[in-house]
Amino acid sequence: MKIKKEAVMALSFGALNLADYLTTKRILNTGGEEYNPVANFLIKKKCFGLFKIATALAGMGAIYDDEEPKILSKALLGFYGFLVGHNVKEIVQHECEIRKEEKGEEME
Repeated sequence: MKIKKEAVMALSFGALNLADYLTTKRILNTGGEEYNPVANFLIKKKCFGLFKIATALAGMGAIYDDEEPKILSKALLGFYGFLVGHNVKEIVQHECEIRKEEKGEEME
């Protein structure tokens, strides 16, 4: 059974969007901020999740229907991969800062 590369790319796009949503929520729940003004507006209006679902499904469909993946499909995967990597870095840095503060309080 051969798996189509378009299917793998579409599923990867969906997974990256889910990871972006979850890491963004984690950052916001631990006191971080959203710097994208469009995303920030959607978060304030409580429709960020719905927007992410709609755009992820639309993107997945467009990537899957692309018989020969174009540069745009590849760029979208790279962009969301970068966003998720950045979000994970921010989460790790925040966790490290919290641990340092906790250790500093223990030493006092």
